[in-house]
Amino acid sequence: MRDKLRKSYQVQKELAQKGSFEGQIALSDLKRLGELIPLEAAAVQQRLIDVSFEFLRHELDVPMVAGRLETSLELLCQRCLRPMEHPMSVDFRLMIDANDEMVEHSSDDTLYSDGGYIDISEVVEDELILALPLVAMHEDTDCNENWQVAEIQAEAPKRENPFAVLQQLKTTD
Repeated sequence: MRDKLRKSYQVQKELAQKGSFEGQIALSDLKRLGELIPLEAAAVQQRLIDVSFEFLRHELDVPMVAGRLETSLELLCQRCLRPMEHPMSVDFRLMIDANDEMVEHSSDDTLYSDGGYIDISEVVEDELILALPLVAMHEDTDCNENWQVAEIQAEAPKRENPFAVLQQLKTTD
């Protein structure tokens, strides 16, 4: 059974109870992510992130949290500079308080608890920030009529070969 979301979770307690949770977190609660998204205050208030996760034991015998985030963010297209809808679906698996040796031998990242507690809002915010595209652009290149990639490439000046002079010095003896 999935329980409702809380802000903080005691790792060992949730691991013993095989805690499984789902719910929604408001984008307005994630300040660092909100700074990266150029939205008006009213639009940020309405955005929600669907969150589901569970506490498990990793193969290396350390606690871990695994889950899924789903949302749609409004980003600024870098080609036309207009807002665009960017759906996001992020799966995450994080070991909790794993030592450096375990991290080296695993493909999963680690999360460090604060006295045995983790804040799920911070986890959600970190995972969404990592999943943001480096350059947000519409899939359709026609979103900006001034964007003419093919013409720019065709207009590249042809450079003369600096070694062409040596061809003249070459003898056929």
